[in-house]
Amino acid sequence: MSREFYIHYGCTQPWTKATEMYGAMTYDDVLLKQGSSTEIDSRSEPETTVKFGPYCLDTPIVTAPMDTVSGETMIRKMHELGAIGSLPRGDLQTRLDLCENLSTDGIPCLYAVGTKNGYEEARSIKERGGKIVLIDSAHGGMKTIELLAEEIKSRLDLFVVAGNITTYEQAEQYKKHGVDIARVGVGAGSACITRLKAGVGMPQLSAIFETTEAGIYVIADAGIRYPADVAKAIAAGANMVMIGGMFAGTEETPGEVRDGKKTFRGQASKSYMIDNGVEVINGHRTDEGIETLVTARGSVQHEVYDILGGLRSAMSYVGAPDIARFQRDAQFIHISPNTQAENRAHIVDRI
Repeated sequence: MSREFYIHYGCTQPWTKATEMYGAMTYDDVLLKQGSSTEIDSRSEPETTVKFGPYCLDTPIVTAPMDTVSGETMIRKMHELGAIGSLPRGDLQTRLDLCENLSTDGIPCLYAVGTKNGYEEARSIKERGGKIVLIDSAHGGMKTIELLAEEIKSRLDLFVVAGNITTYEQAEQYKKHGVDIARVGVGAGSACITRLKAGVGMPQLSAIFETTEAGIYVIADAGIRYPADVAKAIAAGANMVMIGGMFAGTEETPGEVRDGKKTFRGQASKSYMIDNGVEVINGHRTDEGIETLVTARGSVQHEVYDILGGLRSAMSYVGAPDIARFQRDAQFIHISPNTQAENRAHIVDRI
């Protein structure tokens, strides 16, 4: 895995040196360099297959465990598209019943559990056929999460995803405690205001560079706005991307359509906490997410195909037949704000 930055005339530097020069970076701060003498003749050639715990997926996408994004319909659709869906936290018996139904039908799913009763929930999920769980927390740096991951892994032998982290040191701790997959990203979500409320976070591309340096499997969570962001995340070393906002409003998301709109909200939003019996503002906690209405639209299939098309195009530009080669050969170019403007279809700025 190179993660090199192109400077000029064939000269490169490692991402660590680039960070010293430019500071921590996110997706909009970089472009991918076009390869030379590539042997990929068609965008249909690159292979996007990835391993995800016990599963082999054709599409490196997992849905965010958000109650306005991922439910049974979305989970089944993700399976149809070669990706995987997640089941958010909520009423335990409802989740267990769905887990049993999905397992009976051979539908893979990532099951979110909390930190309070996480072991008991994970055990019940395993009894109903679940194979991979997510310890769902915005702050993955807590000792309680590391110990819970260790307990689930050692006693239940489930694949364990834990989140959310952003640094090399946290990734090293996750490896030490048996976490299989790290969910990476703090504050970059489309419905997240953690950085405004708590002032905590790290630009998402740098978070991927940091955590993957520890050699742990990574899901890049949040900050994905365009298919290009998926390509950049995977080129930087992420194995999968987690999608929330890009899927909001699609017909497979939970919730009713009212006046052509559907609700989309963060799991730390005030409305989510009220609906789930969490005291919102008490001097110890505040809301760190928003609720909004988004335009109802067609099937999520269109978004997935757009993402896959962008990823395969990026791989063909680099000359990579598979994701491993993509991560090995991709080089980044740090860009200026003027280049960011140039990236857009800028004819619209003249109208």
